[in-house]
Amino acid sequence: MTSTSCGGTGQETKVWQASVRSDDPVATVAPTWINGLRVVRDSGKEQSCVWSTTYPQVPGAQPLTDELRRLVEERRAGFLEWARESGCGESEVKAPELNIGFGFLAASGDVIGVRFTVYQLGGAGDGKSTTSRWYDGAKGQVVPALSLINPPSMSRFEALTQKALADIDGQARLTDPRTLDDLAFTRSGDLVVTFDEGEVAAGAVGQAHAVLPRAEVEPLLSDFGRRAQAQVMRPDERLALPGYTADGSVDCRRVKCVALTFDDGPSPYTDRLLKYLAAYRAHATFFVVGQNVVMHPGVVRRAMRAGHEIGNHSWSHRDLTRLSPAGVRADLLRTDRAILKATGVTPTLVRPPYGSFNRIVRRQSPHPLVLWDVDTLDWLYRNSTHVTRAAVRPARPGSIILFHDIQPTTVQAIPQVLKRLSKRGFHFVTVSQLYDGKVPPRAFRGPHP
Repeated sequence: MTSTSCGGTGQETKVWQASVRSDDPVATVAPTWINGLRVVRDSGKEQSCVWSTTYPQVPGAQPLTDELRRLVEERRAGFLEWARESGCGESEVKAPELNIGFGFLAASGDVIGVRFTVYQLGGAGDGKSTTSRWYDGAKGQVVPALSLINPPSMSRFEALTQKALADIDGQARLTDPRTLDDLAFTRSGDLVVTFDEGEVAAGAVGQAHAVLPRAEVEPLLSDFGRRAQAQVMRPDERLALPGYTADGSVDCRRVKCVALTFDDGPSPYTDRLLKYLAAYRAHATFFVVGQNVVMHPGVVRRAMRAGHEIGNHSWSHRDLTRLSPAGVRADLLRTDRAILKATGVTPTLVRPPYGSFNRIVRRQSPHPLVLWDVDTLDWLYRNSTHVTRAAVRPARPGSIILFHDIQPTTVQAIPQVLKRLSKRGFHFVTVSQLYDGKVPPRAFRGPHP
């Protein structure tokens, strides 16, 4: 078998033959320079079957995060369905297990590559498997591994791959293009096609890596494939994605943003809401009632530490227009002090209860008044389907959407709201972020990008 070094030039005219090997030639990176990068971890136990999953949330690449979440949830659901049917075995020592991890193949410029590694012991899909997804930041699209290859060159690519497989095992055959779901590059620009255990070579131990030299494969690459190859070979440790900024913030002048706002809390349902928002790396603004803050300071503190904005919604939700000038100011300042004590931060925004204000309220408020342009009426229609529809349909760039986190049906609707608005390309920011920190004295919706 002929081979080249992973650190070589990769210019040989003969295919670097695939091998069944324990070492993986694929180049990976640890993009610690991405500000705001988060890893979502989850684990559990179904009877005696355990599972653990992780996937990354990349700022500025929400479609990629959505796709990775979908892949994880789909694989986990299949495992748990099988576990429930099988009873997970009779012994915990040999009980089935699912573990899903990931690595970055690239994270530079407008290209991101992520590879999932799945270990499943027991049941369908037993063994180790890998799959890769790539993100074309220029188009804002998640693309499959085969997008690295120019479609007219697919036949030639499959022929090169088949030749490499034949050098591993004369019986190995590339019979199903769906097995071509893990394509990546070496640091020197060679293309690696990875197959799951036993997928193409009967009796093979470990995964098969078909490594196609740069000189052979470069003419077959698509435009995106060439960009991906360049970012692997010469990474510049920065992202150039629409809406991504080096400090991890979102630039609402370049991408579609909405501000999700939640009134009247904190409540017993707010912690669950924080988990839903974290899953989408969504930031929101909580307009809290002072007397509730005193009762649940820890919830407000957790919201603030998670990056959410805390706003003033009066002390006890009285109509401020019915108070004297001194009464308005005293009410709002009392609430400010409660928020400061709970979080260590003085709020900078006020939402008047019922959206009711007059000249006195405007003059006595120590902060800008924030209203809304999308009202879900969740306090009236306590139905999650209605709340989702009422939030998603009218939303447009710059919208400020009104919810109430004291309603359990509202909190139940938020995962679908986040999912549907994400698919429409929206980023979720605080009210202050929507206005780039310059909130006007009276705000109904943010400026259109």
